[in-house]
Amino acid sequence: MGTGAARVKHTGKKRRPDPRLRMTVIAVISVVVLLITSARLISIQGMDSMQLAEKALSNRLVTRTLPASRGQILASDGTVLADSVSRYQLVVDQQNVAKWTVDGELLGAWGAAEALAGPLDTDPGLLYPELVGDKRWNPIAKGLTSETWAAVKKLDILGITAEEYAVRSYPAGAVAGNMVGFLSSDGQAQAGLELAYDDVLRGRDGKQQYERGARGEIIPLGDNNIQSAVDGQSVQTTIDTDLQYYAQQAIEEQRKKHKAESGSIVIKHIPTGEIITAADAPSVDPNAPGRTEGGQRGSRIFTDVFEPGSTAKMVTAAALLDQGLVTPEQEFTVPYKWKAPNDEEFRDSHEHPDQKLTFAGIMAESSNTGTILAGNELSEEQRYEYLRRFGFGSKSGIGFPAETAGILHPYQEWDGRTKYTVMFGQGIAANALQTTDVIATIANGGVHVPSTLVSGKVSPSGRTIPEPSGEPRRVISEKAADQTLAILEGVVAEGTGQSAAVSGYRVAGKTGTSQAPAAEGGGYDGYTASFVGVIPADDPQLAISVTLQRPRKGYYGGTAAAPVFSDVAGFAMRHMRIPPSTTEPQLPAREWK
Repeated sequence: MGTGAARVKHTGKKRRPDPRLRMTVIAVISVVVLLITSARLISIQGMDSMQLAEKALSNRLVTRTLPASRGQILASDGTVLADSVSRYQLVVDQQNVAKWTVDGELLGAWGAAEALAGPLDTDPGLLYPELVGDKRWNPIAKGLTSETWAAVKKLDILGITAEEYAVRSYPAGAVAGNMVGFLSSDGQAQAGLELAYDDVLRGRDGKQQYERGARGEIIPLGDNNIQSAVDGQSVQTTIDTDLQYYAQQAIEEQRKKHKAESGSIVIKHIPTGEIITAADAPSVDPNAPGRTEGGQRGSRIFTDVFEPGSTAKMVTAAALLDQGLVTPEQEFTVPYKWKAPNDEEFRDSHEHPDQKLTFAGIMAESSNTGTILAGNELSEEQRYEYLRRFGFGSKSGIGFPAETAGILHPYQEWDGRTKYTVMFGQGIAANALQTTDVIATIANGGVHVPSTLVSGKVSPSGRTIPEPSGEPRRVISEKAADQTLAILEGVVAEGTGQSAAVSGYRVAGKTGTSQAPAAEGGGYDGYTASFVGVIPADDPQLAISVTLQRPRKGYYGGTAAAPVFSDVAGFAMRHMRIPPSTTEPQLPAREWK
């Protein structure tokens, strides 16, 4: 053999594993298994138990709303027109009621039905299906009074609880109902002051979260968090309930007598601007608004418009006197018909020969042609401007829901007929409050005092917060206002408004009769009869408007509306203890020779 490297000799046997390595692997696996097992134990004993505890707690926790008490709506003397009363909803935990026992005897759902039947004035067989089952919360009766809930609570039935809630009540019924408004069945404001002042009245609900025991009771030492409710404020109106009631009865009686579609009376206290009566006919009882047709549930005083007709002649008269373009005793020869340069023809309501009337006589006779003859001295822009000054085409600022501004188109848009008709109340439209405001402004020496319907808010603690009112503004001069008022006294003393007279008191006013636009399509389908007046004329306190829509038996303002003014104004004087007039009116001459 040579001297090369020696060869290794193989025996053919496998090499045995190192026992130390195997022990190391086993040890590592054991540690891993131990760690996993420990983690699982920690999870079960710690985290899972916490989750289970939280789940159990959540099953015991109950959150309920703490309803805020809605504020009241009050009349001027504090009489409650709208209030909230407590009612209860009866709730059953069917699983608990099944376990109800008395003296060791299991009564369960059927026993509960028999016990509840008396206080709830019903049959056990009707109650039983609502009590049996596995529901944890099931309402079974609603609208329970506190007395009924007290009787049920005294039975101490396992699983029977109650939830308190408030419902709206209107103690005065239909008195001022159209103005007050009402709520829907789910408590949402729908109309009137309820809607206008909803943010003030409703307050803010609170909530309570508490831990409930097996019987549904609050666990005293359990989780119990309360966020208190904030009650709503009350709203005090300017309404005089006695006068409101009387006016509602009077206008409803006249509506039926003349077969009118609707009617209204507005009474405004001239010195303060307070609306002390807002009477609608038909009226709505807010306790049961569904009994009244939908279109009759609001207050037409604020929402319905009509052509004011001859009551708007007051504006023409005031404008002419304010501009110094006429005097009360200025003489006119007034024809039955008058044709304008553009061939538009106008006529009075009754045919007559030419009349020798003063300007005061034109107003007393309510002559359309005479009003045009005098009013032609006003430019179209002036006619428009004075209508605007007196409030036509603008909302009152009261903020009543759906209140209308009326209709007053810019004078640049007037056609060849409208530029004349606006002087006697056609081609424009207003609501009853706006026509009342016109004569109130005249009677107040030419100064407009903004109307108010709410005098203030009352906090839950009883503190009164006066409602801001608008600033008075001058519309016409005091001299023009006094002259116009004297002319309007003549309308009642010896003109078309004689049926509005009130014994012992001087009265000024204006009748109105106009065509009523058809509800659908163009044209007219009836009349609007109205009268607006002031009493006492020598010391103006009240401005009163009476309106009847589409009367079918006698539609002139002097015969349908003026007598109602006389009746209501007379009652108002007695009710408010306003002394009779002590002076005689100085009336301008009506005619000339």
